Amino acid sequence: MARKKSKRTSAPQAAGQAPTVTWWEGLSGSAQHGVCLILLLIVAVSFFAPALFSDKALIGGDTIQWRATAQAMLDYKAETGEEALWAPNTFAGMPGYLISFPKKIPQIDIVPQTLRAFMWPVSHFIFLLLGAYLLVHFLTRDKLSSVLAACAYGLTTYLPILLIAGHNTKFIALCFAPWLVLAFVYALRKPGLLAGLLFAIALAVHLRANHVQITYYVTFLMGIWWIVEGVGAFRRGEVKSFAVATGWLALGSVLALLMIAQPYLSTFEYKNFSTRGATTGGGEGGLGWDYAMAWSQGLGELVTLLMAGAYGGGSPTYWGAKTFTGGPHYVGGIVLLLALIALWRYRRNVVWALGISTLAMILFSLGENLEFINRLMFNVFPLFSSFRVPETWLSVAALALALLAGLGLFYVVRREPTPEAEAEKTRATFIAAGIMVGLVLLLFLGKSAFFDFERPNEGQQIAAQIVQSNPGVSPDDPRVQQTVDQFLRETRVERIDLFDRDAWRTLIFLLLATTALFLYRREKLPAWALQSTLILLVVVDLFGVGRRYFNEDLLKPVPDVEANIPQTDYDQFILQAQAEAGGPGHFRVLSLEGNLSQTGRPSFFYESLSGYHGAKLQRFQDWLDHLFIDPTTQRISDNALDLLNTRYVVAQGQLPGMEVVYQDQKTGFAVNENPDAVPRAFFVGETEVIGTPEETWARIHDEIFDPRTTAILPEAIDFITSPIDSASTVSVALERFSPREIVWNIETDAPRLLVASEIYYPAGWNAYVDGELTPIYRADYLLRAVPVPAGAHTVEMRFEPSSYRNSLWVTGLSTLFVYGGVIVLLALAWRRRREPDEASTEVKTA
Repeated sequence: MARKKSKRTSAPQAAGQAPTVTWWEGLSGSAQHGVCLILLLIVAVSFFAPALFSDKALIGGDTIQWRATAQAMLDYKAETGEEALWAPNTFAGMPGYLISFPKKIPQIDIVPQTLRAFMWPVSHFIFLLLGAYLLVHFLTRDKLSSVLAACAYGLTTYLPILLIAGHNTKFIALCFAPWLVLAFVYALRKPGLLAGLLFAIALAVHLRANHVQITYYVTFLMGIWWIVEGVGAFRRGEVKSFAVATGWLALGSVLALLMIAQPYLSTFEYKNFSTRGATTGGGEGGLGWDYAMAWSQGLGELVTLLMAGAYGGGSPTYWGAKTFTGGPHYVGGIVLLLALIALWRYRRNVVWALGISTLAMILFSLGENLEFINRLMFNVFPLFSSFRVPETWLSVAALALALLAGLGLFYVVRREPTPEAEAEKTRATFIAAGIMVGLVLLLFLGKSAFFDFERPNEGQQIAAQIVQSNPGVSPDDPRVQQTVDQFLRETRVERIDLFDRDAWRTLIFLLLATTALFLYRREKLPAWALQSTLILLVVVDLFGVGRRYFNEDLLKPVPDVEANIPQTDYDQFILQAQAEAGGPGHFRVLSLEGNLSQTGRPSFFYESLSGYHGAKLQRFQDWLDHLFIDPTTQRISDNALDLLNTRYVVAQGQLPGMEVVYQDQKTGFAVNENPDAVPRAFFVGETEVIGTPEETWARIHDEIFDPRTTAILPEAIDFITSPIDSASTVSVALERFSPREIVWNIETDAPRLLVASEIYYPAGWNAYVDGELTPIYRADYLLRAVPVPAGAHTVEMRFEPSSYRNSLWVTGLSTLFVYGGVIVLLALAWRRRREPDEASTEVKTA
């Protein structure tokens, strides 16, 4: 059988001229794919070689924080074989769905997950490259253009920055993004049941990466693409076929949601009680504007897409308006040049869709810096207010730009039908190159007019630091201003130098790319040579910048997450006290070693009021915002600590009303003992009904309020607790404590309300008195209360959310249906292809 030849020529040909077949085009399609995949594998292994072949490990800061937060849950799983579901050691206890909640029903993502154990992050990165390659190949049938797009997306600097920071779920979601878009485009162009099922698989896998924010952004891109395709179908009179394709996509979406019921059914349930979905007091809500808009991309910082070091790179040299940053969203001048060519000359629906998506995502990334657009989206568009860090939009914009670059390169090497069309393409190519080169030169020559190379309010901040470190020096002292001015001058020189070096760097790569394009248009280079040259330039460019943010020096010297969580002497003291008290479940610890919402380390060792999580319970956030600090004294509230069973407070010194019971000489921290902490569970003899959160907080702050004797209820209940006096008989003893079960043996001589210093969470916690289900009421705004009759009883609290049980059945059955359906359809298609071959063989034999 003759080998199929490519229709593409080695260089632009005149109309009617016989095409010249190059060595590349002489290869079979399978051989070309093989070469491309080997190249992608080399890129993946080479870039992540420091993590694969050194003694150091890729353990990001967030990974360490996660491990500390999840340790109690992991220990429970190791001891019992069951999922903990509840995280008892962070923020006084919270659902653990977004901390450690493995997917119980296996799907296709088990393949990279299995590889992760010995080749992370290449295990997932190679799927990113392969997905982007197949996506552009499906759109163009051009393999080398597909390689360029894959490298352009895979080597964008944001991905290694994510890994160093420990944002692993975001990295995995971005790795699976090209596959989701590929399944979407396949369903649009080849609608049918198989396409719908494949889209269901891709969407489910992407959601199982556990970063809904990235899924939301990719879905936004696909939504714009769908609108553009719909307009095109209407103009062509193909509305019916477009509607059919939409129907299969809708079916796939529904099936995907069923396939991710575990873990998302429980997660969605939790959202309504978390800072991502609840308002104060419960109910639907979202993030506040200021919190959601943190890390908005600066308008001027968009230049870092073209010149990586224009804003100083990452912290501490970064001088933009963000609090700090790991580095820029750099895609490179060559990628932007090819994307520009595609947007200008390659007039296709796919280009329109990607262009509009890129523009929209760039505008959204500006966040508070483009308030008139983003405020509208924040208030009106569904779920827009559920996510923070607007610059994250640029991670998906980088995917769109990479796809546009692949399409642009395909357009450049595609043979046009007439010499006039080829000449027009030549002019357009060089005009685009001239625009990019001119833009870089303009920024380089006019940098002082466009940029001031100074952080907002940097002078005032430095002056404040000088005054703070030099007691007795006035902010008005001329020497302070002289020091500030000198620092700013020296720093400005360093920042300008970095700007200049990266401007020249981008300019050189653009000139090399332009030279290759010139030689190709002058028929001095064949198409494969041009494409290979541009691939090499893109890889060298992005590889070099990426190495600034991913190298052996940034890896952890100890390849064990636990070993990177330091244990202090005061931790050992607290652990000894915990053992003497009978183990976990007897007291909590407040550590003031850092921001309470950004400190997960203590959670590794014991039950803590601090933690590290992006979606804590709203009730605990309200405790932080409204109860933790006494508004009268502006000090830590005694009642706030007492309510949460806080026995020890770790601080730099002695705190008012407490006794230092241990002094850590190495760290300087002291362990303060709180003598008034309420027990973990106790009886109260009185109740008050207060309806509003504000009144409840005010009552708790009242100096005459005693949480040991009185419980505040949001509404009256059909139970009257008996007063407690010196003659009363009450006792509470902890028998068993674990993330999913707490058991007390109690005794009371009269009906009373048992208050447990456990965070109130109605979506899963059930109470049983002697095995009989009993209601749990909310007490003191954030605790649990259980009515108990007179006598000796066993009181149990079990975390048994029905959403978890139901989700396993839904996910299991839907996964079996979808994957089984794909297997059946592929088997039928294979059988149909064999039947003609068998019939042909029989005829030849006869």
